[in-house]
Amino acid sequence: MKNTILFSGITLLLLVLSGNIQAQERGQMRRQGNDSLMRSMPKIGKVSGKIFDSKSNKPVEYASVAVVANRDSSITGGSLSDGKGNFLVEELPMGRFRLRITILGYGTMFSDVFILTPQNPESDAGKISIDPSAASLKEISVSAERPDLINSLDRKVYNVDKNIVNTGGTVTEVLSNIPSVNVDMDGKVSLRGTENVTILIDGKPSGVLGGDRKAVLQQIPASAVDQIEVITNPSAKYDADGMGGIINIKTKKGKLKGMNGNVTGGVGTNNKYNFSLGLNNRTSKMNLYANYSFRHEERSNTGAGNQDNFFPGQTPYSYSYNSHGHNQSEFHNGKLGADFYLNKNNTLGINGSLTKRKSNQPGQSFYSFTDVQGLQYTTYSTRSTDDDKNLSGDAGLDYKKNWTGSKRELTGSVNYSQNERSEEGTLESSVYSLENKPYQLNENLNKYSAVISQIDFVQPVKESGKFEAGLKSTYRKLDNDQIISTIDSNQLTYSINSLKTDHFIFNEQVFAAYSMYSGKWKKFEYNAGFRAEQTLSDGQSRSQSLSFINDYLSFFPSAFIKYPLSKSQDVQLSYSRRVNRPESRSLNPFTDYSDSLMLRKGNPELKPEYIHSMELGYSTQVSKFNITATLYYRHTDDLISRYRTVDGNTGISTSTFINYSTSENIGGEAIIRYQMEKAGSVMGSFNIYQNTVNGKNVEADLQSSSTQWSGRLNINLKLGKTTSAQITGNYMSKFNSPTSTFKGMSGVDAGLKQEIWKGKGSLSANITDIFETRRMEITSFNDYYTSSMIRTRESRVATFTLTYRFGNQDSNLFQRKKNQRSNVPQTDSPDMIDF
Repeated sequence: MKNTILFSGITLLLLVLSGNIQAQERGQMRRQGNDSLMRSMPKIGKVSGKIFDSKSNKPVEYASVAVVANRDSSITGGSLSDGKGNFLVEELPMGRFRLRITILGYGTMFSDVFILTPQNPESDAGKISIDPSAASLKEISVSAERPDLINSLDRKVYNVDKNIVNTGGTVTEVLSNIPSVNVDMDGKVSLRGTENVTILIDGKPSGVLGGDRKAVLQQIPASAVDQIEVITNPSAKYDADGMGGIINIKTKKGKLKGMNGNVTGGVGTNNKYNFSLGLNNRTSKMNLYANYSFRHEERSNTGAGNQDNFFPGQTPYSYSYNSHGHNQSEFHNGKLGADFYLNKNNTLGINGSLTKRKSNQPGQSFYSFTDVQGLQYTTYSTRSTDDDKNLSGDAGLDYKKNWTGSKRELTGSVNYSQNERSEEGTLESSVYSLENKPYQLNENLNKYSAVISQIDFVQPVKESGKFEAGLKSTYRKLDNDQIISTIDSNQLTYSINSLKTDHFIFNEQVFAAYSMYSGKWKKFEYNAGFRAEQTLSDGQSRSQSLSFINDYLSFFPSAFIKYPLSKSQDVQLSYSRRVNRPESRSLNPFTDYSDSLMLRKGNPELKPEYIHSMELGYSTQVSKFNITATLYYRHTDDLISRYRTVDGNTGISTSTFINYSTSENIGGEAIIRYQMEKAGSVMGSFNIYQNTVNGKNVEADLQSSSTQWSGRLNINLKLGKTTSAQITGNYMSKFNSPTSTFKGMSGVDAGLKQEIWKGKGSLSANITDIFETRRMEITSFNDYYTSSMIRTRESRVATFTLTYRFGNQDSNLFQRKKNQRSNVPQTDSPDMIDF
């Protein structure tokens, strides 16, 4: 009841503020007339032209063309000139604009003001001559094509289509090449050293990730993804969940006017295939889009390890094991969506997606036990199968409203996600003589559903201020039913094993409200926000008759301040408080006996961990170099971590989750991008941090401090006008935790891309992990045992991919004459936006 009253009050307050501010703005709106009448109409404006060198009269290729609003100099669109000097900028609003043209070796040039109207939404700038200028070399640095990484102080935007080495690959492989992000051999994603990172698809949690996040990311084709955003220190506007920040996977959505499409097919070594199709039809009234992706993959994996046991009162002994497996999987994903431009102020969007995934994973393991002299005294082997089927769906409804004459904006969305995953497996062991029958049958049915509703309001304040507020409700439910049946060795019949069978249900509701103000004072830009989240969660293990409730109210302030040191240098300081809520599997008290020597279980008494995050960033442009450097610090209370114990009588280990007292993470990151004039670009990144964990609340001497660093180098080469190549390498250093040591990992990838069919198609070839060095090696230890393990997954894969783009590209706009430009009104009109 209290939550209902709280959110009703906040909603009423937003409406009152909207009404009061609207009344205060009426006078200003009258003065402005209809200067923003067209702002919220569909962006159908276009401008084209040709750029020539004023001295040689030759076309200028790769000139950066920015469309600048005449009123406040904000950039509303842009493009690059092609090999014939042609440029085309689309999806522009109606209003008054200028062109700003820049390129290395030339001065910056501004065009005359041109006007786009609903009657004349296209403008031809004609032939534009620019003058060479040696002085401008120190002032301007322009990428010769769409950059692989758009790097700013608060986020990084990675353009997937520029990553040749991962063409035909998966999202996991793309993430492994992004600065700040690491991916281990199991596909676990970490951001600046922490796996507690929020992963979104198109800005929202998705049901496709509800079952097994790392398995899904390893199968989503890279061809289905447009961009990946990395936000390391989100503001109060975003969900507070996730210690490391947010990774947003933006899927492809057609934007070109008319009917357009693309189709991609690829084949890889050892039975790997992928296919994707994207269609889009955009008019002034609506935008329809559809995408389909398919991926078939087979990969082998191996494992080896040993453990030395020296428990008090027992004779020391050791055991070793070797394992190998084969994973065959298929992935289908389809997405449909439409944006309806109801009128100049209202837009309605609807979308839905369906994903089907299945996999089969047979495996074998061999165990050998030796005494203190190293003499083998017993052995046994096991075989297992695991058939996994997964079906998930997402549906969403979005609404956006603008106000004429104001930048005020109201958006709302409702999204529903559902995921159902079923697993069937068997276990066989040489210990039992069962006429080739498995001694254990495993069945698991996992159901996940989520409903998320959100409303956001933006209100401009004077010229440079902006007030934002919003409400969000998130409901998640997880129902996991695991049934284990074991065989009667005499009757050779199966019955449910109550000690290994579990039915766990977990519910979580999060109600959130935030407000935020952004403004400018002199040269300073600032942002301050506050977010409140009420969490209501409960879990129940029906098989063990155990339940728990965990409700808590949390507050999350954030603050950002930015100061330009010069035209090419910026510095920014930011702070935010975040939370990492325990996942359902870490709370489930059930003990998993999948491996009889290494048991796993959750801890229902886990508390959420709270993080204070600070960043100091610096960005500059020096000639052809773009440099970003960041210092960051994170302090975490009640750190959630794995904790392993060993039974001194049986030698069986149990892994669970606990809260350590605190942890501190301090580090630095540098990203340097060098743009070569014609040959391509080089980007290097380096991240180093020290992690200190204090676990004295668990054991008196349980603490650790380790330094880890990682580096990446991406080299993009232009071998010709239509040929490009890429080489990438990464290294992740050794690091320690209180009870384990990770050895480190590295890899090198390479790719080649050839444009064909006059730019409408491309042929790519790449190979990942050329030297097969991506392997995971971990050593674990305590007072009574030491263990080591090494795991590998087929990582050296060669892939060949063919892409074809078709449909209306509006190329005829390049040929339009200046007479269209002469028809555009050159006098003030109340129907125009005075930009």
